[in-house]
Amino acid sequence: MTRSRLRIITDLFTSASVGQPVDYRVLLPTDWEATERLPLVLHLHGAMSSSASLELARPHYDELFQRGDFPRSIVACSSTPTAGGFYINRPAADSWETLISDEFPEHIAATYGAVGPTALIGASMGGYGALKVAFANPKRYAAVAAISPAVFPGERPDDVPAVNIPSVLGELHQAMSNESGDSDVYIANSVHGRARAHAQEIRDASLPVLVDCGAADEFRLHEGADHLHRVLDELDIAHEFRLVEGAGHLGPQAETRTKQAIGFIGAALTVQG
Repeated sequence: MTRSRLRIITDLFTSASVGQPVDYRVLLPTDWEATERLPLVLHLHGAMSSSASLELARPHYDELFQRGDFPRSIVACSSTPTAGGFYINRPAADSWETLISDEFPEHIAATYGAVGPTALIGASMGGYGALKVAFANPKRYAAVAAISPAVFPGERPDDVPAVNIPSVLGELHQAMSNESGDSDVYIANSVHGRARAHAQEIRDASLPVLVDCGAADEFRLHEGADHLHRVLDELDIAHEFRLVEGAGHLGPQAETRTKQAIGFIGAALTVQG
């Protein structure tokens, strides 16, 4: 029997969290029916990107769906700015983490009907956002996968070597403390800090976690990924860690790793479905 394929929809909604219209894209089976209760996959894009990243990932989702390695699901990606965004809430300003963790999923559920289990996947800046959101409330999620996540080899602002925070990563590093340098604010916005603060909840939830990074990442994100791996081991948080020799931030191996991460999410959703 021939399986249906996936179609993409582009739309817009007005967000109260950020006080502006936000564009988004959704992947659905071509034979989707409004009465279905499907799992939701929140696909978080990287820096200097937008919801259009879902267009680029669509062939991977479609291939796995055709093979039966990815379940019937709603895959949704909203645009989040880099500067001023970063999936971070800012006092008396835009709340991009709230948009991703609460408002956007609620909008998808209201638009496409009640959704089933929810999973998170993201690359680079999106990997940072996916891990941070999942660790804050692990019982809400079926799985989280991060490819080359933007995490640092240090847990306080002054612990991170300058070589690890060039350009956009330096902007993220500053944004995590709301540009204040305050260690407590920084830790509250860090993946490591979320893991430490919610370790027991993550263990209790048995949250499937994948952290994947190329060992030759041009932005040295492999050093941050390895540090996170050691923190998760220290906290006895079960996770799968993949450090891929010779792989960089982009390139053909990144495409393969993205497909593998989607498969990881698909397997978790299939078990929970």
